[in-house]
Amino acid sequence: MNTKIILTILTSLIATAAFALDAPPVGSAAPDFSLADAKGKTHSLSQYKGKYVVLEWFNPECPFVKKHYGSGNMQKLQEEYADKGVVWLTIDSNAPGSEGNLSPEQAEKIITA
Repeated sequence: MNTKIILTILTSLIATAAFALDAPPVGSAAPDFSLADAKGKTHSLSQYKGKYVVLEWFNPECPFVKKHYGSGNMQKLQEEYADKGVVWLTIDSNAPGSEGNLSPEQAEKIITA
């Protein structure tokens, strides 16, 4: 097996195990984080304290994402729950330079489509 693949898998397993060891207890507040949106505005999880927040991990190359967005199913869910005061944050789940990663311009195009 390719050494690079083995190292990648091993690194992934170690990172997953390390994260799992530090998992917050059920019922406790989620760890805070901040990310910039497609327009450059920073959003922090803590700014939505007291609200229900959906974190949607989005990959435009994923067949399941294509299915649910192509059918309008996901947009209907977003609208339904936003109308109930739920904060819906769609997060590009791909690292910069990897397949499926979106530039701010590409993200804006998808959002407005």
